[in-house]
Amino acid sequence: MQFNLALIIFTIILKKAKIMLHKILSNISNKIYVDFISNHNKISFIMMTVYTISEITRLIKKTIQESPDLNSVWIKGEISNLTYHSSGHIYFSLKDSDAVVSAAFFKYTNRNLSFKLEEGMTILAFGSINIFEKRGTYQFIVAEVRLEGIGELLKRIEQLKKRLLEEGVFDASHKKRIPFLPRRLGIVTSPTGAAVRDIIKVAMRRFPNIEIVLAPAKVQGALAAESIVRGIEELNNPEHGIDVIIAGRGGGSFEDLMAFNEEIVVRSFFASRVPIISAVGHQVDHPLSDEAADYAAPTPSAAAEIAIPVKNELIDYIDGLYSRSVNALNYSVKDMQSRIARINDLRVFKNPMEIVHNAELILSDIESRILSSMKEITAKCRNSFLALPDNIILIKNILRDKAHKLEIAYNIILNLSPAALLAKGYSLTMDMNGRIIKSIEEIKEGANISTILKDGSFASTVNSVTKEVYIGKER
Repeated sequence: MQFNLALIIFTIILKKAKIMLHKILSNISNKIYVDFISNHNKISFIMMTVYTISEITRLIKKTIQESPDLNSVWIKGEISNLTYHSSGHIYFSLKDSDAVVSAAFFKYTNRNLSFKLEEGMTILAFGSINIFEKRGTYQFIVAEVRLEGIGELLKRIEQLKKRLLEEGVFDASHKKRIPFLPRRLGIVTSPTGAAVRDIIKVAMRRFPNIEIVLAPAKVQGALAAESIVRGIEELNNPEHGIDVIIAGRGGGSFEDLMAFNEEIVVRSFFASRVPIISAVGHQVDHPLSDEAADYAAPTPSAAAEIAIPVKNELIDYIDGLYSRSVNALNYSVKDMQSRIARINDLRVFKNPMEIVHNAELILSDIESRILSSMKEITAKCRNSFLALPDNIILIKNILRDKAHKLEIAYNIILNLSPAALLAKGYSLTMDMNGRIIKSIEEIKEGANISTILKDGSFASTVNSVTKEVYIGKER
């Protein structure tokens, strides 16, 4: 009974604690969810992150947009639910046997489409995945569409690109500089297309004096590659005096631009003696001619802007240089005039003889000082010669005193020498190794010793050793 009552009380306390903890955590964050699990003597809690629908949708969108595998990719599928909208946009679905994805092909990207999309058509679509947060759905945003058979062409282009890359056709070391101010521009493109009109329009606007030579060429279809090569080779003829070449065309479908992926065209760009700009407009994949050319422009108009400077800007620049040169020259002339005027105002130029007079005064002063110094030196030398006898007597007295002191020192040293001591009757005793014996401790009985006297030496053998010393008579 008591146990059941205690369990009831504990359960009530636990529920109140749970309610209080929920209130505390709800004030901290709305993303933390806590739940209690009670099983008699075991209590645990679970914490988890809780997202709103908007938050989880934004998280998914961010993850997809930051993934390189879901951006700028090619996908293959069959068209269904095709709709051409009045706004110019095209909406459809792409499907295969297992899945389907909705797609949008907006007006500003589908305007260069060279064929009409149809239900059931299998295509290759290039684009990126996008998330629509309001509906919580995803859609494939199409940038380019190609027919399925183009895959083989892409494979062949990739193989050619790899081979030419290994040969060094695309190396930057082969690129030639575009001339700063070309006199004659060569163009290889269709004579009836928009590209040639755009290039001429931009070139004449930027530099009306430019000379333009057109080499007409087919830029798509059969024999287009051969026609482009002939145009480039013709403009490389020195007789034409071409300074830079622009070869290209306006935008089009992948098939329309295939001529600029042909090997003979790419090699013709590479072999061009004259600097050449590839100008194939509005394409997703750059043609191989861009890689082989000395410079690649996104459109024919851009190529003309790259090749031709603006005449008015050059004139303004030259005028600016002329003005700065004139100003600098005027400043230099005025500065020189000012310096000449200051020099002309100097006294030396007004009275040149003043320099001579000043120099005469300086020379006269130097002459006086030299004479005075010579007189002083002569007087000192004369006095020195007059005092020479007295100096000789003084030196003799000094030498005599030094000799007397030297003789006294010599006698002192002589009396302290070992020879003087030996002459007084002393002797010097050494062992057989030539060491002087100074103490009785250094002699043993039977030892051979040598004794030096004033007039010779003798050898002897020690018979006895005693520490007693007798000076004078024996006791």
